[in-house]
Amino acid sequence: MLYRRILGTATAIAAVTAAVFLYAAHPVRGSDHQDAPSIVKRPTADITDVYLFPDPNVPGNVVLAMDVYPLLTHATAPGASFDPNTLYQFKIVNGPMGTTAPENTVVQITAKGVGANQTLTLRGPGTPRVTGTQSALLPATATFALNQVSNLPGGIVAFGGQRADPFFFDLFQFFTILPDRLYSNPRTGDKLGTSTPTFNGYASGSTSGPSGSGYACSTAASTNALTQIGSPPGFNVLAVVLSIPASKLATSSSSLVHMWATTSKPVSRVGRETVYEQEELLARPAVKELFETFSSHEATNTTNPYQDQYIGQSIDYFMKHVAGRSKQITGVVDAVLGLNELAADVSQSGPAAYLGVETGGATGSKWGGRGLTDDIVNISLGAVFGNTIPALGLAPDDGKENNCLTNEHVSSGQGGQQTQSTFPYLAPAH
Repeated sequence: MLYRRILGTATAIAAVTAAVFLYAAHPVRGSDHQDAPSIVKRPTADITDVYLFPDPNVPGNVVLAMDVYPLLTHATAPGASFDPNTLYQFKIVNGPMGTTAPENTVVQITAKGVGANQTLTLRGPGTPRVTGTQSALLPATATFALNQVSNLPGGIVAFGGQRADPFFFDLFQFFTILPDRLYSNPRTGDKLGTSTPTFNGYASGSTSGPSGSGYACSTAASTNALTQIGSPPGFNVLAVVLSIPASKLATSSSSLVHMWATTSKPVSRVGRETVYEQEELLARPAVKELFETFSSHEATNTTNPYQDQYIGQSIDYFMKHVAGRSKQITGVVDAVLGLNELAADVSQSGPAAYLGVETGGATGSKWGGRGLTDDIVNISLGAVFGNTIPALGLAPDDGKENNCLTNEHVSSGQGGQQTQSTFPYLAPAH
């Protein structure tokens, strides 16, 4: 989540002209867009976001969405198509919160051909033939065309094609707060980049609070990097969007769905079958991108969330030594975010609400998952730098909140329309 995006294209916004020039010259790889060296070489396998929410137009259905191929412009988006040598996959395990069981259900997408005439094949939902970082193909369920909404057997609706990138975040300011999350910057020892760190957009008179010695928060305008930069403004992605009956994703023993997305490349053949090896993983926004240093992304990308040793260590270090929070608050954040899987309770009523399952509905509903307009950045900032955890009664207040870091003051659609009310719910490419 938290910080997935960008590179830049010089055009715009006087206040960030210098920053935009830097991004035009040097790809930015500190967010989940271009988040590891190997994945930079294969942008069609680069997962930028993943979503899980109840279908607002089909009662009983759940929408799974995966965005890949970041930073497509108005000029490059029309020719973009999926990689026939990449396996796109949603992985799901059912069970209580904290389960470390491997996936029991997978939904796979493969592509054939390139360009406007490309076709996509849905495989599953079904029981995986192999679990972990290796995958084997399930039998084909149905085939559908690129850039077309298709009704498939079993009550499934599918789309794969070019759409507007729905992510919203003030990336430019984030890189002033944590400079080493920008790939081209030298390491800063995982420390905040200034003694008075702040996001933009605060009202005059707002201060950091006692833990920051009361310095003034920034009143400068915030910039939604993915929707306010470019000409015309806004970047695009390739999106896989599937509306699937919840009954195909839940089990008789558990309505909790824990989901993550992966892309994998073919590495060998066993008889007539291709074996795929995982090269990127994404689930909870904000986990890799905020807590982990860039050098750790590769390790998390190529392991399973239920076996990842890097994220827990990174959360613990960041919360204690960078955010400066107490052991108790650190423990809660680790417990909530340490298992890198989106959680949804499909037996509950919607809408989606990021971390809704983990907080008992405190973020908006008990359905959980992640909606296209969920303000996942502010939710995460409140937990890391604000008083969200004490306010929920989950840990004592440590008095170490920094009020200048709890809101990045951008919203869904800032600078352009990113979503729509009908399937596939992501707006057409700019």
